[in-house]
Amino acid sequence: MLELADSFENGATIVHASGKLDTLTAKSFETHLRAHVETGSGPLLVDMQAIDYVSSFGLRSLLIIAKQMAPYGRKFILFSPNVSVLEVLRVSGFLRIISVADSKAKALADIAEAAESDQQPN
Repeated sequence: MLELADSFENGATIVHASGKLDTLTAKSFETHLRAHVETGSGPLLVDMQAIDYVSSFGLRSLLIIAKQMAPYGRKFILFSPNVSVLEVLRVSGFLRIISVADSKAKALADIAEAAESDQQPN
């Protein structure tokens, strides 16, 4: 089972996910995030703290969302993954594709830093 709840902070949408991101739940997860991609305009953060398992279907959903966000130049950051989920992301090569932060504070700081650098003249 997967539970999803949304919050908003500093212009970012934060999706709080808990449970397993697997064959049975990946499609609903992807659909939920896709709605934010289609209707939102700011960064999209996913709180992974309460995700205890990610299967290849879950990784596929993350990749799809990352690819949908890229053309808009919007930040997509996962934060607070547990050790086993972080290892799955590392082994699968997703750490080179998707930004991952240790905490919500770090993810929000990364967004603020990116916004600041976007506003500075080259």
